[in-house]
Amino acid sequence: MNISLNWLTEYVDVSLPAAELGELFTRIGLNCEGITETASDIVFDLEVTSNRPDLLGHLGVARELAAALSTEFRAPQIKLPKTDATAAELTSVEVLDDELCPRYTARVIRNVKIGASPQWLVDYLEAIGMRSVNNVVDVTNFVLMEYSQPLHSFDYDKLSENRIIVRRAKKGETIVSIDETTCQLDEKMCIIADADKPVAIAGVMGGLDTEVTEATTNLLIESAQFDPLTTRYTSRKLGVMSESNYRFERCIDSVAVDEASQRACAMICELTGGTLADGVVDVWAKPYEAPTVTLRTARTDKLLGIVTTPERQCEILTGLGLGAKLDGDNGAKITCAIPPYRSDLTREVDLIEEVARIVGFDNLPVGHSVTHRVRPKGTVERIRTATAEALTRAGFDESITFSFIDAPDAACFGFDETVNVDANVRKTNNALRPTLLPSLLRAIKSNQAVGNTSVSLFELAAVFPPSKNRALPDEFTELAIMTTQDLRDLRGALEYTIQRIAPQVSLTIRPENAPGFEDGISAVILLNDESAGAIGLISGDVQNRFDVEKPVAAARIKFDVLTKFANLTRTAHLLPKFPPVNRDLSLLLDEDVTWGQLSDVVETIAQPLRISVDYVTTYRGKQTPKGKKSVTIALEYRSSKGTLTGQQVDEQIDEVLSALGKTFGAELRQ
Repeated sequence: MNISLNWLTEYVDVSLPAAELGELFTRIGLNCEGITETASDIVFDLEVTSNRPDLLGHLGVARELAAALSTEFRAPQIKLPKTDATAAELTSVEVLDDELCPRYTARVIRNVKIGASPQWLVDYLEAIGMRSVNNVVDVTNFVLMEYSQPLHSFDYDKLSENRIIVRRAKKGETIVSIDETTCQLDEKMCIIADADKPVAIAGVMGGLDTEVTEATTNLLIESAQFDPLTTRYTSRKLGVMSESNYRFERCIDSVAVDEASQRACAMICELTGGTLADGVVDVWAKPYEAPTVTLRTARTDKLLGIVTTPERQCEILTGLGLGAKLDGDNGAKITCAIPPYRSDLTREVDLIEEVARIVGFDNLPVGHSVTHRVRPKGTVERIRTATAEALTRAGFDESITFSFIDAPDAACFGFDETVNVDANVRKTNNALRPTLLPSLLRAIKSNQAVGNTSVSLFELAAVFPPSKNRALPDEFTELAIMTTQDLRDLRGALEYTIQRIAPQVSLTIRPENAPGFEDGISAVILLNDESAGAIGLISGDVQNRFDVEKPVAAARIKFDVLTKFANLTRTAHLLPKFPPVNRDLSLLLDEDVTWGQLSDVVETIAQPLRISVDYVTTYRGKQTPKGKKSVTIALEYRSSKGTLTGQQVDEQIDEVLSALGKTFGAELRQ
């Protein structure tokens, strides 16, 4: 926001050098990002936060400066000329949706002479980077940058029936804006229309057909308040930006709507020789009622750590235009009537911050210590930490990605519907991700682009699959693991992690095709027979869509299911006194027998001496009959009472062979 010092001194006396004034602006919350000195003026580039739209005009800045300097703030003195004709006789205003337009005012000025602006007005506008157009447009721009209130001037004679209708646009309606952009309107937009057609895009820009030109003799001056969200939607949808919509999107002072109109009309009459019709057509759905906020003066001192007298606090708040009044014994309280241009003030602490700003944050004491209460980690946080540690030990790096993806990326994994942001607000990455896998694939692509093709990543974060029963999406935490290494490496990391988090849980990997995974190379993950996720090799089509060069193995698991079975309590065991006995069995089996089926049968055999059963390898070759394969399993036995004899182990092995023979027709390969 550019502020002219010459313009500013119309409302407040300033004697500080430019550099000191820039520092003062920064201290009171208007960060001064630059100072430009010209032959006749000094311009300050001030950063204005979105919650202070009142500071987007010189009057708002002057009010702040007057409070900081404890000097007088001089508001413009407005004197309106009057005639026998009234505005109500010359025009009418009909607002069909007061949610889109809470207030609309219209005044009529006749017999104007359009021409060049006086040099003082041109200088003010050019100092802040605005070009001069003509005396009418320049006045509306002047008042815009003075009051932070957008105005619009219509050629009165070009308005059908000389009246205004504020309504929603109709489907298929179009308008050509004054910058000659053809705009396609829709029902979500608010427009200004005459009796026949749209003449302006509410809060954004006027129409070319009713633009003020050199031939204009009669004016209708609009000053209004428009809904911020509707204005933002319209501006983004049409791709039309202006100083007006920038302010309407941040809320404007509904009371100053009419004052700004009076100011503009008085100036236009003075500069154009026009005649102002008496009165105003003012459609105001709900006149402003000032809310009150109470400040405890002792609370101010306690919170800021300094002593500021109640009188000084009241003086500061009064200087900011808050109508402060001391109340209670010895000024224990201050009651403020919040003006419409300070909608950011809703609580006691907001008023305390106003006092702190003017006193100066650099004058507040800095404590020597900060008290921070430390609490132990909760159960879920401990499980998350343990999960991350386990995967890090397995060689995976943690990834943190954005929660939004492109909707087609989600469709790759079976999510044809997603929860989306309006495409006019965010054109890409506008879908809440229903799974983490697309995000990790993008991360692998990014690594690939810089030459890192060997990538192993995991992420533990929220996902938002659409809900069938309600408008809002479901939300749960998902653990996703992805690697360009072998699928067996990924499965090993997953098994290790689950064993670390839930050692008692029964993990089952059941072959089953899953969306986004290669058919025949994917499976569902079951924890104690409860579906928890999927694992497999990413399909070639998905790999090509993400432009990933190497095959990618991935798994996703509902973290809530894993958390339900988690047990981080470590159990201690004495070191075994006696050695184990290991036996490898190479079994001839039919091709359709899976390792999962084989291990399940072994696990069902009650053998207290057996410690583990593990897969070793699968062999197919000349020594195996057609339709058969050789699967080697490793069995380990140990007794806590003594060293096992060969006969004891042989008895255990015979049990296993007997069970596998009956179930699968398995035979020992010679």
